[in-house]
Amino acid sequence: MYNNGRFIDETINSVLRQTFTDFELLIYDDNSTDDSYEKAASYNDSRIKLFRNPENLGPEGNWNKAISNVTGKYVKLVCGDDLLFPECLQKQVAVFEDPYNNGVSLVSSQRTIIDPEGKTLIKKVNFVNEGRKEMVDVIRKMIRMGTNIIGEPVCGLYPADLISKTRGYSAIVPYTIDLDFWLQMLKHGDLYVIDESLCAFRISNASWSSRIGELRYQQFLEFMERAAADERHKVTDLDMFIGKINCAVQSMTSLMGFKLFASSESEPAAQELFAP
Repeated sequence: MYNNGRFIDETINSVLRQTFTDFELLIYDDNSTDDSYEKAASYNDSRIKLFRNPENLGPEGNWNKAISNVTGKYVKLVCGDDLLFPECLQKQVAVFEDPYNNGVSLVSSQRTIIDPEGKTLIKKVNFVNEGRKEMVDVIRKMIRMGTNIIGEPVCGLYPADLISKTRGYSAIVPYTIDLDFWLQMLKHGDLYVIDESLCAFRISNASWSSRIGELRYQQFLEFMERAAADERHKVTDLDMFIGKINCAVQSMTSLMGFKLFASSESEPAAQELFAP
């Protein structure tokens, strides 16, 4: 978390209310200047361990620090304004624990998009249907669609023992820091998608503006080029051609939607635009 004082109670409570209760909640405050740390410190739950960075590390540094001290079997990274729905951990862990799913390295779910007040903007973002997917199929579809089809960090659960086999979270292309990590995970197994919204990703003037428009377009193109350069991904020229078109459309749509959202968060017209 970093300056998430407005949302952190809601985020922490969404974790503590999981139907799956055998977990450890490690909270890493990235030297917030608001009351985030004080709010997190007010909880009296033996499953919580709270840390505060002496200086701001940024997302890449703080995320890597967070996954460096895990002791559990699986890991989920939750940003300080996102939410888990009550059965999220239970259903994602169940996929890994099913012997039929041996060889899966990442379990993801669909997500709900919410506004700063917690109101639903999009009930379910669905780019991939239920079931097990091989790395090549996931990457080629992601490039063709020109967008993140796996989901933000809050959507994923992965085995802790795979962390040492990756280079961690890398912000070489900041917009796709999560996708870069997902691709690293998929080099060690398949993706399993749960076709149900099990978490919520929050957008706001402060957080979403860095993920849209021209910056989004240029950085996703760079991600596509990097992914295509790896022969194991089997990306074709046609994949890239279709992806560049869809990426431009996705970026423009996001930009127009955000402008309306940012200028009129409370107006019915803005809510209707994002309604499912």
